[in-house]
Amino acid sequence: MDILVYFAIFFMGLCFGSFLNVLLFRLDKKDGIITGRSECTKCLKQLEWYDLIPLVSYLVLRARCRYCRVRISFIYPLTELVTALVIIAYFWLNGLYFGPSEIFYVFVLILMVALVFFDALYLILPDKIVFMAGGIALIYGVIMRNPGLTGLLLSGFLFGSAFAILYVSSAGRWMGFGDVKLAFVVGLILGYPVGFFAIIFAVWIAALVGIVMMALKKASLKTALPFGSFMAGSTIIFIIFKNVIEEKLSFIISFF
Repeated sequence: MDILVYFAIFFMGLCFGSFLNVLLFRLDKKDGIITGRSECTKCLKQLEWYDLIPLVSYLVLRARCRYCRVRISFIYPLTELVTALVIIAYFWLNGLYFGPSEIFYVFVLILMVALVFFDALYLILPDKIVFMAGGIALIYGVIMRNPGLTGLLLSGFLFGSAFAILYVSSAGRWMGFGDVKLAFVVGLILGYPVGFFAIIFAVWIAALVGIVMMALKKASLKTALPFGSFMAGSTIIFIIFKNVIEEKLSFIISFF
């Protein structure tokens, strides 16, 4: 029975990932994400429903448009697959529960996946998505009457302020202002000290990736890295493994 539930969750994740593709490629277009019809980016032919089945259509069409045969970007199936696997991982490690908390975290995870891809592809963190994640966290805290909401807001303010200082002192060379806003949202979602560890982890991974890229001559000290992707990705990891992390780091966290 659980297998069927996980299969349904996986398919739901693919569908959410398909919607994220709409955000990735149409968020700033005049057609909008609701009223506009999906079309081939090359021949502009409107796509039928059977061309838009998450992951399946990409495989059946062998990564090419049905009409003009131009190659379809691998970003489409990758976004769908990553979204599905992230949601599956969350329920696999935290149990098949579908209460307000689980629904909240699933929506946050979906938005964080969107931010990972947005910053990686365009070096930008759209305000619409960042504010949506923050808004969901705030509304959830109010509706659930979370007694720690004040602490979450304070964490967001502290993280955002720290990043704002780095942003101003470096004149925007070290990070973008979108990272400042995302740091606030991470604090609002994870709080202190978990959010602090998530950001530190993101810094470590970003530094490691930068070092490897420079060693491979793929980047220099002046190369801009999508730090927002690392921060959103770290948030995903800390949400998925939140129980394990809190258990393993309980001794360290007790000092903060």
